Amino acid sequence: MECEESLPLLSEYHAGALDDTQRDGVRQHLVDCPPCCDIYHDVEEIVSSASSLRTEEGISFPNENTVWQRIQFS
Repeated sequence: MECEESLPLLSEYHAGALDDTQRDGVRQHLVDCPPCCDIYHDVEEIVSSASSLRTEEGISFPNENTVWQRIQFS
């Protein structure tokens, strides 16, 4: 498997959503391609960070008006 084939599959690979053939191809490509392996580690970090932001009520966002007021007075 080449980079052009494996890169679009990294999220699905991480989620365990690939069939056996695709999973094995991506896994082998990551072993053989350090740049794609680095990107895969980035995907892991993004998923981990996003998961840590979850709360029972969802992600809380700041009040938009308050943010704009702070920006104006900065």
